[in-house]
Amino acid sequence: MSLKKQHIGRRVAGVGVGVAMLMLGLEAPASAAVTISALSPTNGPTNCVVVATGTGFTDFPAAQMTVDFVTGAGPTVVNAPDFAVISATTLWVVNPGLSNGVSYNLRVANPSNTPGITSTATFLDVATAGGCAPTITAIAPTCGAAGSTVVITGTNLIDSDLDGAEVRFSPYDAPRIAAHTVPDVDDVTSLSVVVPSGSGDGPIEVITDITGGDIFSATNYLVPPPDCVAPTGHTRAITLKLKKSGKASGVVSSTETTPFTDCVKAVPVKIQRKPKGKGWKNAGSATTSDTGSYSVKTKGKPGKYRALAPATQVGTPAVDCLKAKSATRTIK
Repeated sequence: MSLKKQHIGRRVAGVGVGVAMLMLGLEAPASAAVTISALSPTNGPTNCVVVATGTGFTDFPAAQMTVDFVTGAGPTVVNAPDFAVISATTLWVVNPGLSNGVSYNLRVANPSNTPGITSTATFLDVATAGGCAPTITAIAPTCGAAGSTVVITGTNLIDSDLDGAEVRFSPYDAPRIAAHTVPDVDDVTSLSVVVPSGSGDGPIEVITDITGGDIFSATNYLVPPPDCVAPTGHTRAITLKLKKSGKASGVVSSTETTPFTDCVKAVPVKIQRKPKGKGWKNAGSATTSDTGSYSVKTKGKPGKYRALAPATQVGTPAVDCLKAKSATRTIK
């Protein structure tokens, strides 16, 4: 499922209350009126994804919303048909092709505000990448074999179809285009991808579909052999017991000959669920006791489940506790 479809699913779920109220002939609550407090980036070319921050974006279904760029006393109105409601406070809007060198305000309209609420913040259309140029601030990890997952953080990492930008590993040919992992992990500031087979050492390339929209990471990604070094730190294991009711429990333990117990207490365990044909998503969280045990109630929906103990640091000076992942369990 594409990121765009995931966002559509999100916004449908997010406006459930509003839809129910409309079916009953009621108006959405006035306290949730649309506001637009900021636009980011503030300049860029055609296909740049602009992030609008505000309130009330989930008051009505997206089909009942109109998003426009407006300018001048008339005003001149340019409709922006490609947008995604991410949350009540975040809206992604694609620059549909504005007049170069002209500044525009963003206007959002729904059945409760016509012709719409207009931002005081402006967006300047430019011919170059401008403020919409992608950046890479970090890649993690920086080393791993084909099939490993790499998270890229930065800015402007989304394409105009509202999917994560294309990612390539050395030698940057078509077979080295990385597949994205869980679609919902991709965001304007983060991409999660799988290292393609046949990749070599070198920086990671991110390519967006705007003018000048490609960049290489400052850090090289290293592929074994022989570059990767095994992570250092205290090793751990985690178990998962899962009842049909959805109750998940288990224990985080030290796997060293002399157990390092500081790495098993107060661990923020995550329970993840993988519906059929989809990616892993969080289904619950818990914190371990001093002896490493945990328990949490999930919704018990069908699918595969696993427990994760993320890498952490403990003590002064800090020492590393390596991440651990349980075997999968299934609720049918």
